[in-house]
Amino acid sequence: MNYYEKLNLAIKNSITDRNLEYQLKYFDEIAKLAEIIVKNTPDLERQSYNVEVPIEESIEMTTDFFKSIKKEYSEMFLNILQEKNYDTKNDYSVKFHLGDGKNKSEVRKDGTVDIDYFSTLEDVFTITHEITHKFSQPKNQNSTIKEFLGETSTISMEFLLEDYLINNSYYDENEISIYKNNRLYETLDDAGAILFERELLKLYQKNNGNLTQDVLLDYLNSMNKDSKLYSLFFERGEKYLNSIVRTGALSFPQRERYVIGTIIASDFHSKIKEDPAEVQKLSYLIDVLGHSDITSSTDLKTLEKIGIPIVKDGDIKVTDETISKLTTCYEEEVISCESYKDSKGSKNM
Repeated sequence: MNYYEKLNLAIKNSITDRNLEYQLKYFDEIAKLAEIIVKNTPDLERQSYNVEVPIEESIEMTTDFFKSIKKEYSEMFLNILQEKNYDTKNDYSVKFHLGDGKNKSEVRKDGTVDIDYFSTLEDVFTITHEITHKFSQPKNQNSTIKEFLGETSTISMEFLLEDYLINNSYYDENEISIYKNNRLYETLDDAGAILFERELLKLYQKNNGNLTQDVLLDYLNSMNKDSKLYSLFFERGEKYLNSIVRTGALSFPQRERYVIGTIIASDFHSKIKEDPAEVQKLSYLIDVLGHSDITSSTDLKTLEKIGIPIVKDGDIKVTDETISKLTTCYEEEVISCESYKDSKGSKNM
């Protein structure tokens, strides 16, 4: 089987996968969020940390941050750190590993939490992110709603943690902002892949399931060469294609939760900065993620009540008004990230 035969098979496998029913149903709506990110994210580079931070200090900062959000969260966090593994009873549920490359931290299905740490400020963000996942874990582990909103609460917590550290720690704002810079950098890649795969699906259907190199090159040549989308496809298209062929499936079901998460987190962040009491709705979302399933209209209506802007009339809809509002919120995150770098440049002049 040659390269393009594998590509066509991967697409076919994805669009006929019954487990992706809702991801496919709402693909075009989520792509609208991806467009916000692609249009409004500047050319970023992944940044490295410069200051050493002991893991013990990161744990202490996480505890204090959770307490600032909700007292029960700091208590839950400390209890989770003391939990023993359910199966063995001989090991703690939260395991810290000195990282040696890519951060592979995760909450496993058996309830254990693996934290890769690097003795930098990245660690406090990683711990906050993964423990927030843990807060939502106990009930329906595989609810469909987690596939859409599973990263919304965690990335919202990242944005709030940045504010907390700027106001309550002695670390430089530029060092603190590195995590957001890298989050936006990664999310731009996810958004680009989603839009690339949306166009790939259209071409696949237009050409009766037979994509070839000529079809893809003709499409690329037909694009506006001055557009950001063309630049993204030209620079990353081969990488996206190779990933699809290698894995045998489209990647948008995994990537869209980070696009949704970053966009909706920017909305939560904006609301909480304006009215701190809005954090209660974020806490409620953390609880909802522990039991909801998007196949239930009741759950969608619940999300609408707590102000999830992409949920309208018991369905996922991204209107022009919603796009405008979310664009403004996302731009605020980009501007804050850029302003720290600008201030650093001014100090160095």
